[in-house]
Amino acid sequence: MTTFSVVNEDTLAAAVDHCRERLVYIAPGITEKIVAAMAEAMQRAQPPALTVIIDADPEVCRLGYGTVDGLKALQALATGQMLPIRYQPGLRLGVLVADDQIAVYSPTPLLIEAGSDRADQPNAITLGASNPLDRVLKACAAEGEFDSTTPLPSEAEVGAVVATPELLQKSLNELERLPPKPFDVARTERVYNTKLQYVDFEVTGYKLTARRVQIPTDLLVGTDKTLEARLRNSFSLLEGKESLVVQIADADPDTGEPRFDKQGKPSMVNYSELAIEEERKKIYTDFLTPVPGHGQLISKMRRNAFDTRLEWFKARVASYTVAVKQQLDQAVEASVKDLTQALLPGVLQRPPARLMKYSMSHAPTDDDYRAAVEAELSQAFNLGDRFFQPTVKVIFKDLTYETITDERFVAHLKKSFPGLSQHGFFEEHDSAPELRLAGKAAPAH
Repeated sequence: MTTFSVVNEDTLAAAVDHCRERLVYIAPGITEKIVAAMAEAMQRAQPPALTVIIDADPEVCRLGYGTVDGLKALQALATGQMLPIRYQPGLRLGVLVADDQIAVYSPTPLLIEAGSDRADQPNAITLGASNPLDRVLKACAAEGEFDSTTPLPSEAEVGAVVATPELLQKSLNELERLPPKPFDVARTERVYNTKLQYVDFEVTGYKLTARRVQIPTDLLVGTDKTLEARLRNSFSLLEGKESLVVQIADADPDTGEPRFDKQGKPSMVNYSELAIEEERKKIYTDFLTPVPGHGQLISKMRRNAFDTRLEWFKARVASYTVAVKQQLDQAVEASVKDLTQALLPGVLQRPPARLMKYSMSHAPTDDDYRAAVEAELSQAFNLGDRFFQPTVKVIFKDLTYETITDERFVAHLKKSFPGLSQHGFFEEHDSAPELRLAGKAAPAH
């Protein structure tokens, strides 16, 4: 067994699985796979003595030292097995004792890096019961060790490659090209982004009443007074202010669950572009806060509810789109016939020559001209999906340090989100949340 090794979720779960008498798990967080191995071990006829110590701070999961699912699984295991889970605030190292083996390792914050499963990229020291100091000194071929069993530096488990001045300079050159973000800046951004988020939310392409179709100018000679308001070098597809009203299946906006009538059938509701507009505005009112000059912000505490409402809204718009497209062909056909009837008298007086280029008659009749005008208008109205394609678009963005340090932005934030000030958020905005040990007062600012 090597002294320097790789410890990750898989190796930890395997060690738990092979443990027989004593298991000690100490780490910032835990994953579902590790808890599953513990649960299986506890089902044995003679389970090992189990000790679990973690840091239960939410930041552990945010940084990727553990997962939310892992924490939930551990809670369930502790409840089911009457297992005491111990808490150490600020814990950032990992220790696993499995029978007579101990591994001390550096847990990987998955927010920062992906972790390793390669033997030449160790993050742990694995020791047995006998002379652990000697094992470490020999494993790294420490200077000052002259025992005959001590390997040469080039044969050590770690550090077998010399860090030449050229290698160091190469690293420095790369850092000069792409310098790291100052750590205090990165921490500040992360603190803000655990609370707030920008949201770009828009709904487009659903207003049929605003859609107009361009008509060839040499056909615009109609005299029908009832269509005069609709005919201005273009033609309004839908007459008046009312859009198409269709029926769609209803659902609960807070859960997304479908609603049913007393007979157990899906409840149906009337839906139109007016309903889309009202629901769009309601989403803004319920979830988004405008900050002048910076856009819309949402509290992270409201993200789950926002996501549920958004999926509900998208489903309704999608159902509306399908239903409208089924009626749109009829609306277009009716509009083409109405417009043809209005334009035909003027066309007959001064018929554009191009209308009859496909005619097989020396003396085209009124019906020939009617068919030609109708065919040309049908082609003008054949706009496909680009004419009616409702789209709901949402983009989330994190706050930047430049925004966070803008005094006007902070002033608007304090006014719009008073809860942040109540929890002392702005007094700690320039560093990560301080860890407070249980039973100790927070340091004064």
